[in-house]
Amino acid sequence: MIKLYNYLVKNGDAVAVGVSAILFVIFALGIYVGTSSGGYSLNELIDREDKSDINCFNPGLWMMIIMTLLAILLMVFGVFFDLFKNFKSGSKSIFGFLAIVIAFIVLYFTSSHDSGGRFGAYWSPEFGITEGLSKFISAGLYSLMGLTLVSFLLILFYEVKGFFR
Repeated sequence: MIKLYNYLVKNGDAVAVGVSAILFVIFALGIYVGTSSGGYSLNELIDREDKSDINCFNPGLWMMIIMTLLAILLMVFGVFFDLFKNFKSGSKSIFGFLAIVIAFIVLYFTSSHDSGGRFGAYWSPEFGITEGLSKFISAGLYSLMGLTLVSFLLILFYEVKGFFR
């Protein structure tokens, strides 16, 4: 286990980029093959009235769900490992995770339920998207955008700080 930890400390960025690139290619190929075998093209997906038979996105969605669960498990494992190894930095990880959870909850309760527009067909009962699920999706997307922005700004800050050292 220590060898894996040391390997990921040294090459973790390359592993993460490689895995995400492979999953992106699998997802893109799944969409292309799924639309071809389904008898429709990517250009006509938005214009279709009946979207219930579109399943070319399912492999990518399942990969995302599996990777999200794996990331959560690894994060929880890492927090507990760090908590037992070094309580001071481990407690900071717990506070950071709680801040993300609180931000998600605030975003959930402040999100609105949009039932119209070009995605109006998805609000039909056959898809099962309720007001709560719509707000959950919105909160997830806003959290994703916020965390992406914060990550980008922190990477930029630390790269500039490292450049002047």
